Amino acid sequence: MTVLYVSQNVDTDLKTYDRMKIADKGTRFGNHFIDNIAVIVLVMLNAFLLDGLLHVIPEDGSLWLALYFFVLYFGYHFLFEYFCGRTIGKFITKTKVVDLNGDKPNIKTLFIRNICRLIPFDNVSFLFGETGWHDSISETQVISI
Repeated sequence: MTVLYVSQNVDTDLKTYDRMKIADKGTRFGNHFIDNIAVIVLVMLNAFLLDGLLHVIPEDGSLWLALYFFVLYFGYHFLFEYFCGRTIGKFITKTKVVDLNGDKPNIKTLFIRNICRLIPFDNVSFLFGETGWHDSISETQVISI
């Protein structure tokens, strides 16, 4: 799907029309798959550090540990999208996150987008609509570059 958006040309103060190609569901699934592998590696490295070197993980787990790993999941997506506009999966599939105007999302938008990833069943929300809940709620989209 291609969407027209208006971008502001700062030098001439004229509006120009550019085209954005919305990433298809297959590409989005690829992003999700690759990013989940990256998060699993990040979690494993953290678990090794916390348990293997520091010996701070209790054997029966804890609520704090679960919260810690949720923060890792959120932080992975948020920090990559904030600093690069893309996660590792999006680098590989040549896509990036933009707001509905085609611009880099601001920090508030990215925060909302990535908090919404924690909504149960967000991953399957793509099966029932054009975009996932974390896209529609935060008013962002993933485009091919």
